[in-house]
Amino acid sequence: MHNGFTFMRRACVGLAVVAAVVSCANPAAAPDGPAPDPLSAVYAPGLGINISEYQVTTNGALTRDSAVGGGAVAILGKRVSLRYIGYLTDGTVFDKNTAVTDSLLVFTVGAGGVITGFDDGVSNMRVGGRRMVVIPPKLGYGSTPKAGIPANSILIFWISLTKVQ
Repeated sequence: MHNGFTFMRRACVGLAVVAAVVSCANPAAAPDGPAPDPLSAVYAPGLGINISEYQVTTNGALTRDSAVGGGAVAILGKRVSLRYIGYLTDGTVFDKNTAVTDSLLVFTVGAGGVITGFDDGVSNMRVGGRRMVVIPPKLGYGSTPKAGIPANSILIFWISLTKVQ
């Protein structure tokens, strides 16, 4: 009986440790509480995010151009093609299409083909431009977890615009 009790206690402690590690894996995701604020979130140093350098869009996405580009402008109703890398605040890559063999992401700006924050973040980019976009949960997937993306996650995208039609 004593050995069974000791085993159960160790198992409970082990589960508590696993739960703590999992909940800390993406500190800017709060699946059971209020969604985190991108303005006060902690970002992995490797992402190079200094949030004070970002512009806030009308919907609440944050953008910073690393290269403006000189081509056509991505405006409402235009079809765009681009490459991207999607990160969580801890620096984990959850999606990308940067390999030469990867298909470009193609969608019409403002038509709802992508999450609101992504659509918002691409708006007014120029072909040849590169932009970092920080998307609050309300403009991403909100409280709905997706493959590799915990509920209430802040999403960060590096975007390179290749074409506007």
